[in-house]
Amino acid sequence: MKPYTVSDSILFVNHHRYRRSGHLGHALVEYAPGRLLAFYSDCAGSRHNGHNGFGWMNYKRSLDGGATWGEPETLEYSKELFLDGEVSVSCEKAVCTDRGTIVLSCLINEYAPAWEPWRAPTYLRSFDGGFSWTPPRVLSEQPGRVYDMRYRDGVIYALHFANDGHKSFCGNAPEHQYKLLVSADDGETFTERSTLPFDTMGRGYGSLCFRPDGTLLAYIYNSRDEYTMDVCVSHDLGMTWDAPVPSYVGKRIRNPQTAYYGGRYFLHGRSGCVDRTKPMNFVLYTSADGFLWDDGVFIRETPAGAHGGAAYYSNNLIVHTPDGRERLLIQASDAYEAARTDIRHWWVDA
Repeated sequence: MKPYTVSDSILFVNHHRYRRSGHLGHALVEYAPGRLLAFYSDCAGSRHNGHNGFGWMNYKRSLDGGATWGEPETLEYSKELFLDGEVSVSCEKAVCTDRGTIVLSCLINEYAPAWEPWRAPTYLRSFDGGFSWTPPRVLSEQPGRVYDMRYRDGVIYALHFANDGHKSFCGNAPEHQYKLLVSADDGETFTERSTLPFDTMGRGYGSLCFRPDGTLLAYIYNSRDEYTMDVCVSHDLGMTWDAPVPSYVGKRIRNPQTAYYGGRYFLHGRSGCVDRTKPMNFVLYTSADGFLWDDGVFIRETPAGAHGGAAYYSNNLIVHTPDGRERLLIQASDAYEAARTDIRHWWVDA
């Protein structure tokens, strides 16, 4: 594999200035070459020591491939729901279609005490680069969380975990299943394509990744063994799936996020959470095949006085720069005090 470099972290959102916080909600999308939207949550710093969804979604815009960013814009849909006093919104994933339509997934939180339980997920669309948004539509009638969205050859793929979160974000009942939802009409409609064959007991989170040959990988977190993710493979665009197989990571993983960039697979997330005797930092792994991972490196270590077990929700995006290069942008929440977080960026160059 070709070598790659990772930049030092870049402070993207300074929540500590006002003792605010932001955990879930790192949707990233490139709606034209070098034109980006980066979403983040703006939430209470006092509630639950900052680990909460009690707030709304903002986003910043870049017109130069992420070199500079404009002033924050508020996603009015999220602020209106929050001010109504019943729910909050976390926007974790977004895609842009060949026609330039942005599709933004919305997790609906009842935030008791932090996010869960969840209602049926919704989504918004924009036809003008995120300057205006359509009214919300329901993505799935089943309450739960859309953990990933990908776009390939005219089809949007959404990984939805049908789990209302009343007991836990991890699966705890037979009906808690991962569903692959698809749209071939720019998000006008979504239909269920398949149920993934995971054992979901104690499982949560999720990530999708296309391989160069068109096979689709699905990864989920195992709270009972943070050294081992479960991975399913589909050879027919999610119609059917092979049986899950384990994928070992030496520094553990929680909330796995994946990407194929520069001829290799990248995996990042929090380095575990269940075993508090082990480090809880932001870890990055690479792989030649998406199954066997290297030893991993900590690209951010939790500072003293901060709670790493409540940070490092993350996402990534392949970005096209004005000079014709491709770069991988990683965004994550980063604890600065207790469970209160800033938002940071890293650039991966291959």
